[in-house]
Amino acid sequence: MIEYIKESNRSAQQNNRERHIYGTIPVYLKDHLLTDVDLNAVLADVQRLIPRKFVSNIDIIYVGDFKDFHKDNRDFNAMYEHGALYISNDQDDKNDMIDDIVHEIAHAVEEQYYKYIYSDNSVEREFLGKRKRLYHICKQEDLEPSYNQFLETEYDLNFDNYLHKQVGYPTLNSLVIGLFYSPYAVTSLREYFANGFENYFLKEPNYLKKISPSLYKRIDDLVMNIEPGGNNEI
Repeated sequence: MIEYIKESNRSAQQNNRERHIYGTIPVYLKDHLLTDVDLNAVLADVQRLIPRKFVSNIDIIYVGDFKDFHKDNRDFNAMYEHGALYISNDQDDKNDMIDDIVHEIAHAVEEQYYKYIYSDNSVEREFLGKRKRLYHICKQEDLEPSYNQFLETEYDLNFDNYLHKQVGYPTLNSLVIGLFYSPYAVTSLREYFANGFENYFLKEPNYLKKISPSLYKRIDDLVMNIEPGGNNEI
């Protein structure tokens, strides 16, 4: 990975593929965008929508096609790892790419402020309460759920496969209305937070407040109380 990063940096400089966001965070276009998306406009909107204080854990952003996007027979569009955001170059449109970047920024925020977000267990309790309700809904629909899987907060591939293949996301989308903001928020506590963060800034914060009040409060507290350059103690 280190050698890849070094080579990407050299290649970006040579081919004028380097941009910056928030003035200091480099954005390297490893592979050309496959659709007609204006990357400069995307970055400008992200910078306008997300306060700078939430990107202090991000060192670099890569845009391209990465092998980790295609593991476990699933396709992903983005990931956050060790201070770097990896964003797919295959995007439906501008908003799709903004969603991906903001979602991964949320994972960086969670990493930095983990202790505060989960310190009183209110977000975890809310998440598991929703999982339990979804379990009973799936049982009523004869979808053969495993109760123990619904009690886990960490990502589990078997549970994700159950949701993706056995329940199916079109069906799951209808089952989670009024319970989770989206089907992907069901998959783990981390995704529950990231999905909420994304929707707080990009979509319907009032609806998030209505269905996930504990999660909304934590995100709102982060927005209101963190000073630029602040640490992870609030």
